[in-house]
Amino acid sequence: MRYKLALAALGLFPFFTMEAQNVCTIKGHIAKDSLRYTPTKIQKVYINQIDEYDRIKAVDSAKVVDGNFEFNYTIPANEPTQLYALTGFDNGMPVFFVEPGEVKIHIPNGAYPNGASITGTPTNDLLKEYRSFTTRSVKEQGDSLKVLIAKHGESYLNTEEGNQRWLSIGARSLVRCNADRVDFLLDHNDSPLAPVMMEREIYYMFSNRYAEQLFNSLSPVLKDHPYYRSFNNTIRALDLKVGNELPDITLPLLDGTTSKLSDYRGKYVLLDFWASWCGPCLREMPHLIQLYNDTKDQQDKFTIISFSVDNKEKDWKKAIESKGINLEGWVHASDLLGWGSPSAKFMGVKAIPQMILIDPEGKAISFSLRGEEMVRRIKQILGGDLYYQNAPEAAGDKK
Repeated sequence: MRYKLALAALGLFPFFTMEAQNVCTIKGHIAKDSLRYTPTKIQKVYINQIDEYDRIKAVDSAKVVDGNFEFNYTIPANEPTQLYALTGFDNGMPVFFVEPGEVKIHIPNGAYPNGASITGTPTNDLLKEYRSFTTRSVKEQGDSLKVLIAKHGESYLNTEEGNQRWLSIGARSLVRCNADRVDFLLDHNDSPLAPVMMEREIYYMFSNRYAEQLFNSLSPVLKDHPYYRSFNNTIRALDLKVGNELPDITLPLLDGTTSKLSDYRGKYVLLDFWASWCGPCLREMPHLIQLYNDTKDQQDKFTIISFSVDNKEKDWKKAIESKGINLEGWVHASDLLGWGSPSAKFMGVKAIPQMILIDPEGKAISFSLRGEEMVRRIKQILGGDLYYQNAPEAAGDKK
């Protein structure tokens, strides 16, 4: 006690308390310790970060002893509450939230790990309650099916009337389930559970306008959370057209750092989607080089961002050097995911080259400028002639 008081007097005890609060203890038990497709027991399990592209990366491991495992995971500094995956199985992986506290994972059967019960911390308890609506719906449908068969016989389901009644039962149960899930997320709109589940499981069932209302229902306290940003990008991507605000895509840069499109707010941006293997893209390079040379003294007002949809880092970097475009102020980015790039998908890129001209507020000016016209129009804008404000359609067609 004296030790704690002394630390507190020195102003050190709060520091140690903060560090302790940044640890997520994960205790798990596998009741039936076996894999589904491999005749061996589970020796080790891993916790994995899930990035914004849904890629997983193992960050810690633990031995499984008599079906039990435990992690004491130090959450990276400034990392918000977000989803991780538990791997080491051959038939799925439980997903849970990592946050300060003790997470309890109970897996009834290691052959079916997705049936795990996960509790113990606030967001994981909310996730379990959210999942319960689906569990209840499945049970309701199963019970209704039993009643239907008991009353009319199993062959009744093969008749037109029986099949229609069964479809009606399932549809009613599903609609109730989805309504309950939406209500639950609205009631907990300040939890990171809300944006991630709205984006992954809810919004696509509704119209674009209703999906936007779902996003707007989120609490402002989440505005800096990556799940809020991801859902916002998804909503913006539903209506890509001149005059609309564009998704705030992630830019993994050539030097290994990462920025966002919004980091360039206050400038005009030409966002150029290309690839080292794309002939038309390479034929466009002389125009981009001309544009760079003509505007390099105006880098406080204008930036070129070339986003490659290559999937091989070596090819991407070689093309940048061989074309002489590794120039000061010319931004190069790629997530090296090829056509699977979320950034390209958010921007509606279906063919390359695709050039998007963006105003200082992050709104699209054009999706179609190319060649000499591109150079002329951008120089016109930088010269003060904001022609697109009076005639948006002249700047480029809708996406």
